[in-house]
Amino acid sequence: MRHVRFRAGACMPQVLTLAMLPALAGCTIPKAVNPVEIYRTVTGAVDEGRPPPPGLDRGRPNLASVPPRPERPPPEVRDAISAALVANREQSRAALAPRAVPARPGQAAPGDPAIPASPPARASLAGAPAIPWSDTAPRGSDTAPRARPPQGGGPAAAPEPAPPAMPDLAPAPPPPDLLGPPPRPELRP
Repeated sequence: MRHVRFRAGACMPQVLTLAMLPALAGCTIPKAVNPVEIYRTVTGAVDEGRPPPPGLDRGRPNLASVPPRPERPPPEVRDAISAALVANREQSRAALAPRAVPARPGQAAPGDPAIPASPPARASLAGAPAIPWSDTAPRGSDTAPRARPPQGGGPAAAPEPAPPAMPDLAPAPPPPDLLGPPPRPELRP
Protein backbone atom coordinates (compact mmCIF):
# COMPACT_ATOMS: atom_id res chain seq x y z
CA MET A 1 0.00 0.00 0.00
CA ARG A 2 1.05 3.36 -0.74
CA HIS A 3 0.86 6.05 1.89
CA VAL A 4 -0.15 9.50 0.79
CA ARG A 5 1.04 12.32 2.89
CA PHE A 6 -0.86 15.57 2.88
CA ARG A 7 0.85 18.74 3.50
CA ALA A 8 -1.06 21.66 4.98
CA GLY A 9 0.05 24.06 2.23
CA ALA A 10 -0.79 21.72 -0.69
CA CYS A 11 -4.57 21.85 -0.23
CA MET A 12 -4.78 25.53 0.55
CA PRO A 13 -5.72 26.74 -3.01
CA GLN A 14 -8.59 24.25 -3.25
CA VAL A 15 -9.88 25.14 0.23
CA LEU A 16 -9.77 28.84 -0.56
CA THR A 17 -11.62 28.28 -3.83
CA LEU A 18 -14.36 26.33 -2.08
CA ALA A 19 -14.61 28.99 0.61
CA MET A 20 -14.94 31.79 -1.98
CA LEU A 21 -17.76 30.15 -4.00
CA PRO A 22 -20.59 31.18 -1.63
CA ALA A 23 -19.24 34.73 -1.54
CA LEU A 24 -19.12 34.94 -5.33
CA ALA A 25 -22.70 33.64 -5.64
CA GLY A 26 -23.95 36.87 -4.04
CA CYS A 27 -22.19 39.14 -6.55
CA THR A 28 -24.24 40.86 -9.22
CA ILE A 29 -23.18 41.98 -12.63
CA PRO A 30 -23.91 45.64 -13.48
CA LYS A 31 -26.62 46.09 -16.11
CA ALA A 32 -24.28 47.98 -18.42
CA VAL A 33 -22.05 44.92 -18.92
CA ASN A 34 -24.52 42.09 -18.28
CA PRO A 35 -24.99 40.24 -21.60
CA VAL A 36 -28.56 39.24 -20.73
CA GLU A 37 -29.58 42.86 -20.07
CA ILE A 38 -27.82 44.03 -23.23
CA TYR A 39 -29.74 41.44 -25.28
CA ARG A 40 -33.05 42.46 -23.67
CA THR A 41 -32.36 46.14 -24.44
CA VAL A 42 -31.37 45.47 -28.06
CA THR A 43 -34.38 43.24 -28.80
CA GLY A 44 -36.86 45.53 -27.03
CA ALA A 45 -37.90 42.97 -24.41
CA VAL A 46 -37.33 45.60 -21.70
CA ASP A 47 -40.21 47.71 -23.05
CA GLU A 48 -42.81 44.89 -23.26
CA GLY A 49 -44.78 45.80 -20.12
CA ARG A 50 -44.42 49.54 -20.58
CA PRO A 51 -47.52 51.56 -21.63
CA PRO A 52 -47.32 53.31 -24.99
CA PRO A 53 -46.52 57.04 -25.02
CA PRO A 54 -49.57 59.35 -25.01
CA GLY A 55 -50.84 60.74 -28.29
CA LEU A 56 -50.04 57.74 -30.51
CA ASP A 57 -53.74 57.31 -31.28
CA ARG A 58 -53.99 60.85 -32.69
CA GLY A 59 -52.81 61.92 -36.11
CA ARG A 60 -49.71 63.93 -36.87
CA PRO A 61 -49.90 67.66 -36.14
CA ASN A 62 -50.88 69.93 -39.00
CA LEU A 63 -48.27 72.64 -39.53
CA ALA A 64 -50.80 74.72 -41.46
CA SER A 65 -52.53 75.47 -38.14
CA VAL A 66 -49.49 77.35 -36.85
CA PRO A 67 -50.17 81.11 -36.95
CA PRO A 68 -47.95 83.19 -39.23
CA ARG A 69 -44.88 84.87 -37.81
CA PRO A 70 -45.71 88.32 -36.42
CA GLU A 71 -44.39 91.36 -38.25
CA ARG A 72 -41.18 92.93 -36.94
CA PRO A 73 -41.58 96.37 -35.45
CA PRO A 74 -39.77 99.21 -37.17
CA PRO A 75 -36.06 99.72 -36.30
CA GLU A 76 -36.81 102.86 -34.28
CA VAL A 77 -39.05 100.91 -31.88
CA ARG A 78 -36.48 98.10 -31.55
CA ASP A 79 -33.71 100.64 -30.86
CA ALA A 80 -35.86 102.35 -28.20
CA ILE A 81 -36.55 99.01 -26.47
CA SER A 82 -32.84 98.11 -26.57
CA ALA A 83 -31.84 101.51 -25.15
CA ALA A 84 -34.40 101.16 -22.34
CA LEU A 85 -33.03 97.71 -21.49
CA VAL A 86 -29.44 99.02 -21.42
CA ALA A 87 -30.45 101.94 -19.19
CA ASN A 88 -32.32 99.57 -16.87
CA ARG A 89 -29.26 97.28 -16.62
CA GLU A 90 -26.97 100.23 -15.84
CA GLN A 91 -29.39 101.55 -13.24
CA SER A 92 -29.53 98.15 -11.52
CA ARG A 93 -25.72 98.06 -11.21
CA ALA A 94 -25.51 101.46 -9.50
CA ALA A 95 -25.60 101.54 -5.70
CA LEU A 96 -28.64 102.99 -4.00
CA ALA A 97 -28.02 106.42 -2.50
CA PRO A 98 -28.91 106.71 1.20
CA ARG A 99 -31.65 109.14 2.13
CA ALA A 100 -30.55 112.47 3.55
CA VAL A 101 -33.66 112.84 5.71
CA PRO A 102 -35.20 109.66 7.04
CA ALA A 103 -38.81 109.26 6.10
CA ARG A 104 -41.49 108.81 8.70
CA PRO A 105 -42.58 105.21 9.25
CA GLY A 106 -45.05 104.11 6.63
CA GLN A 107 -44.33 107.06 4.34
CA ALA A 108 -41.82 107.04 1.49
CA ALA A 109 -40.23 110.15 0.07
CA PRO A 110 -41.36 111.02 -3.46
CA GLY A 111 -39.22 109.37 -6.11
CA ASP A 112 -37.57 106.97 -3.64
CA PRO A 113 -38.10 103.25 -3.80
CA ALA A 114 -40.19 101.70 -1.05
CA ILE A 115 -37.22 100.91 1.22
CA PRO A 116 -37.82 101.90 4.85
CA ALA A 117 -35.18 104.04 6.52
CA SER A 118 -35.61 102.29 9.86
CA PRO A 119 -37.18 99.12 11.14
CA PRO A 120 -40.90 99.23 11.81
CA ALA A 121 -42.14 100.38 15.20
CA ARG A 122 -42.71 97.74 17.84
CA ALA A 123 -46.26 96.45 17.89
CA SER A 124 -48.30 97.44 20.90
CA LEU A 125 -50.58 94.81 22.31
CA ALA A 126 -53.83 95.69 23.97
CA GLY A 127 -54.04 94.78 27.65
CA ALA A 128 -55.96 91.60 28.29
CA PRO A 129 -58.69 91.68 30.95
CA ALA A 130 -57.94 89.96 34.24
CA ILE A 131 -59.19 86.39 34.42
CA PRO A 132 -60.47 85.38 37.86
CA TRP A 133 -59.23 81.99 38.96
CA SER A 134 -60.18 80.00 41.98
CA ASP A 135 -59.48 76.34 42.77
CA THR A 136 -61.80 76.34 45.75
CA ALA A 137 -65.11 76.85 43.94
CA PRO A 138 -66.61 73.70 42.35
CA ARG A 139 -67.74 73.83 38.75
CA GLY A 140 -71.16 75.09 38.09
CA SER A 141 -71.68 76.46 41.61
CA ASP A 142 -72.87 79.96 42.26
CA THR A 143 -69.97 80.61 44.63
CA ALA A 144 -67.49 81.02 41.75
CA PRO A 145 -65.99 84.51 41.65
CA ARG A 146 -67.61 86.87 39.23
CA ALA A 147 -65.97 89.59 37.21
CA ARG A 148 -65.93 92.89 39.03
CA PRO A 149 -67.46 95.88 37.32
CA PRO A 150 -64.86 98.30 35.99
CA GLN A 151 -63.73 101.10 38.28
CA GLY A 152 -64.92 104.61 37.58
CA GLY A 153 -68.65 104.04 37.34
CA GLY A 154 -68.66 102.89 33.72
CA PRO A 155 -71.12 100.41 32.25
CA ALA A 156 -71.26 97.01 33.93
CA ALA A 157 -69.19 94.21 32.41
CA ALA A 158 -70.95 91.38 30.61
CA PRO A 159 -71.43 88.25 32.73
CA GLU A 160 -68.84 85.52 32.29
CA PRO A 161 -69.80 82.69 29.96
CA ALA A 162 -70.24 79.30 31.63
CA PRO A 163 -67.40 76.80 31.09
CA PRO A 164 -68.08 74.03 28.59
CA ALA A 165 -69.68 70.87 29.90
CA MET A 166 -67.32 67.98 30.53
CA PRO A 167 -68.42 64.58 29.18
CA ASP A 168 -68.88 61.80 31.70
CA LEU A 169 -67.35 59.09 29.51
CA ALA A 170 -64.07 59.01 27.64
CA PRO A 171 -64.24 58.88 23.83
CA ALA A 172 -64.24 55.47 22.16
CA PRO A 173 -60.80 54.01 21.35
CA PRO A 174 -59.67 53.94 17.73
CA PRO A 175 -60.29 50.79 15.67
CA PRO A 176 -57.74 47.98 16.12
CA ASP A 177 -56.24 48.40 12.64
CA LEU A 178 -55.04 51.90 13.63
CA LEU A 179 -53.41 50.71 16.86
CA GLY A 180 -50.85 48.33 15.33
CA PRO A 181 -47.75 49.08 13.30
CA PRO A 182 -48.25 50.25 9.70
CA PRO A 183 -48.39 47.55 7.01
CA ARG A 184 -45.17 46.58 5.31
CA PRO A 185 -44.63 48.11 1.88
CA GLU A 186 -44.99 45.86 -1.12
CA LEU A 187 -41.70 45.02 -2.79
CA ARG A 188 -41.56 45.28 -6.55
CA PRO A 189 -39.47 42.79 -8.47
